[in-house]
Amino acid sequence: MRMIVSQVKQWGTDTFIAPLLLLGGLVLGYWSVFQRLMITWDSGDNSYGYLVIPLFLFLCWEKRDSFRFGQFSWSLAGVAVTLLATLLLLVGEAGSMETLVFLGIWGCFVGITAALYGKRLKVLLFPLLILLFIVPLPAFLNRTLTFQLKLLASYLAAGMLRVSGVSVLMDGNILDLGVSQLQVVDACSGLRYVVPMLLMSLLIGNFFLASRWRQAVIVALAIPLTIVVNALRIWITGLLTVNDLARFTEGSFHDSIGLVMFLASGALLIWLALLLRGGSPAPPISLPPAESQQVNPLRALVVSLVICALFLAGGWALPRLQATQHVSPPRSSFDSFPMQLGPWQGTRHFLSREILDALWSDDYVSASFVKQDSGNVIHLLIPYYTYQGTRHTAHAPQSCLLGSGWAVLQTKERSFPAAAGQDLPVTTLELKKGQERMLSGFFFLGRGRVVTSPWRNKFYLVLDSFTKRRTDGALVRAEMVVAPDQPLDAAYRELAQFLSLLWQELPAYVPGDEVGNASK
Repeated sequence: MRMIVSQVKQWGTDTFIAPLLLLGGLVLGYWSVFQRLMITWDSGDNSYGYLVIPLFLFLCWEKRDSFRFGQFSWSLAGVAVTLLATLLLLVGEAGSMETLVFLGIWGCFVGITAALYGKRLKVLLFPLLILLFIVPLPAFLNRTLTFQLKLLASYLAAGMLRVSGVSVLMDGNILDLGVSQLQVVDACSGLRYVVPMLLMSLLIGNFFLASRWRQAVIVALAIPLTIVVNALRIWITGLLTVNDLARFTEGSFHDSIGLVMFLASGALLIWLALLLRGGSPAPPISLPPAESQQVNPLRALVVSLVICALFLAGGWALPRLQATQHVSPPRSSFDSFPMQLGPWQGTRHFLSREILDALWSDDYVSASFVKQDSGNVIHLLIPYYTYQGTRHTAHAPQSCLLGSGWAVLQTKERSFPAAAGQDLPVTTLELKKGQERMLSGFFFLGRGRVVTSPWRNKFYLVLDSFTKRRTDGALVRAEMVVAPDQPLDAAYRELAQFLSLLWQELPAYVPGDEVGNASK
């Protein structure tokens, strides 16, 4: 018995076998989540994610002389952190919020670190902050936050082109050069630069500056520098275009310009950091030594077993929050959806495979409806999901509209008459692109609810997943181009009439709380 206790004590305090087993349990239990995380890294905007783990390991290795990584505390606080992270991960899976799932993975690793090192975790706060960059921003949040950067970069680039003798007309985020139009699309809009620049500024501040306020200055400069860099990139693209060298703005040449500009931004940040510290080297950071302590071998065993059990339980629960355990009520296919809604005559459209892959829906209807007397055209899109989970869910249309160049002038929830004594809540957006105006209305419909907020929709997905074993639902989205001389009030009346007629057809295609009755 003494030999067993001695081996357990050595296993828990004097070797790296225990933490390696915990990390193995994390990867094994959530391997499907790690696969999804790598899929997001494979996209152009998030490819920096592959560098984050090596950076984290380097930052830890840098502390090897002052921080005894082989001396463990086996703190019970690590179990609490791991439990909260597991719950966050499962809630994210149930509510089809992939960002929460990835945050849960990061939280589980923080839980392991807290269990191993206890209060000494504070020494590793900066490496753990850098590790947080493995979690990509949600696409809609990324586009919303960077849309104004896109416009600022366009404005600055237009000014630079004019100074260079190039005639340019700026219309929103579109630069008209006469021979061609340059639109500041995602690849040149800062979406690939904002988060990597923030990551770079944090690292430069850590390596070159000891003062917290100086580090904060460097981080604050990252966003303005991103705008300037993207403006320079657009300016170069414009000059090449007007000089019949547009071939150098595409493919590998385009990517090379972006890489050079990004590296130049890093060099500029380093130069600014050197200026801030006045040319003197940053003082070394003293780390507190590991406390010498006797770890109860039983506690080491209990903590490690509980954390491993949480990983295995979470891994077991993940697939059971997806389609295999969900009820899919009967419904009519959108193949039979009518193309005549009162005075509105519709023409069905079929989406490309690329759009369908991004939409993730199980069924959909896409059509354009024309009203002859007013000439208004409404574009309707309703994707339906037999279940909703991460990478298989409805998402609000703002990110798509912003990505296609529309500027949102106003967002407001309105109530339109849907039936006798019943109002239909709809989120409406007034949008503009150049001289065009458009009204957009959308709502989430499923399991007997109409929801206008994407966040409330996620909440109900989590609730219904556990209480009803249902996450089926649809996004109802209608957009109408406003005629140049048409008042907005008249345009809203047209949209309200269309949605009222549409509402009468939806119960057959989107099951309600009671099958066949989609009520508010």
